[in-house]
Amino acid sequence: MTRTTPAVIVFDVNETLSDMSAMKARFVQVGAPAHLASAWFAALLRDGFALAAAGGTAPFSVIGSELLRQVLRDVPLMREPDEAVEHIMAGFGLLKLHSDVPEGVRALMGSGMRLVTLSNGSAEVARSLLAAAELEGHFEALLSVEDAGAWKPMRAAYDYAAQACGVRPAELLLVAVHPWDIHGAAEAGLATAWLNRAGDTYPSYFTAPDYTVTRLAELATLLADAPTPDAPDSTPDDPAEGLVVVTESGSGGYAQQITVGPHRLAADEPRPIGTDTGSSPYDLVLAGLGACTSMTVRMYAERKKWPLEKVTVTLRHNRVHAKDCADCETVVGQIDHIERVLRFEGDLDEDQRQRLAEIADKCPVHRTLHSEIIVHTAVADASE
Repeated sequence: MTRTTPAVIVFDVNETLSDMSAMKARFVQVGAPAHLASAWFAALLRDGFALAAAGGTAPFSVIGSELLRQVLRDVPLMREPDEAVEHIMAGFGLLKLHSDVPEGVRALMGSGMRLVTLSNGSAEVARSLLAAAELEGHFEALLSVEDAGAWKPMRAAYDYAAQACGVRPAELLLVAVHPWDIHGAAEAGLATAWLNRAGDTYPSYFTAPDYTVTRLAELATLLADAPTPDAPDSTPDDPAEGLVVVTESGSGGYAQQITVGPHRLAADEPRPIGTDTGSSPYDLVLAGLGACTSMTVRMYAERKKWPLEKVTVTLRHNRVHAKDCADCETVVGQIDHIERVLRFEGDLDEDQRQRLAEIADKCPVHRTLHSEIIVHTAVADASE
């Protein structure tokens, strides 16, 4: 299968971006042998995978800390056990990038690639890692499986990344050093790039990567030579996937027919300007935001197995004077104001309701409305 240039590059964090060799020193500093670092991290992944395979999940830090207490139990430590565990876990926030990462990230960013991270650990660890190298601004999102409800390599983790980026899984390319991560991403429909710094042999029982590189900058070169996706070849009667076609309905006035794959919608202006045969353009914008919000909340609640019975999203759009908005950066003229009210039905506690409200802001349409948007307009040939 020929892979085209991806829309978004997704980076694993632990060992792919971060050089975890420094964790050995953290073990030595508490009186434990350096080799325990590798055994502990392997066990951490094992238990995270086991939970995910059984339909459960737990934070990386929780599994890591509990396993450390087991691993260090019979070791003559130079510190109290709790202090030793805290010292080792704090090492994640002090890790450095592998030497090839800054050049590779800048090369990919310079090629116009969208970059995100997807970690089985916390987003804060990824943030501190990238911020220390002044690279955080090169990434549009730092994603964690804590918001997906399942660890990688479960499909739900990669689906969450696609949803957060507003693209299909096939438009993502995962970069990782772990063959299990490559395999999981490939099974979820992502393109993959194996970063093989150690010169290892790729396991034959896993799905092979689309690209294999020894340094991250090599990937930028390979992707520069990859074909770009074909332009949509469709007609208004049969639009390609992802293509929205809007045509005048022919009934006069401002009535429009909207075609999205097999689906048909109607748009119009309300009376007296139009004939009110369909939703107004702003109604459709609100509908997109509301639907995306509800879907995002539902997906999260299902992954968490929370008793959310029904979601209702109520939205209203208006224009307000900037001077009347205390939280707005714009100070003159008018700004668009969208009021969104969420209603969650089910036996949820207050912490769960608050978390669902936070997740609502992570819906891809919400992110799009808050991001820089470029609308490229072209005029089609009249004969087409």
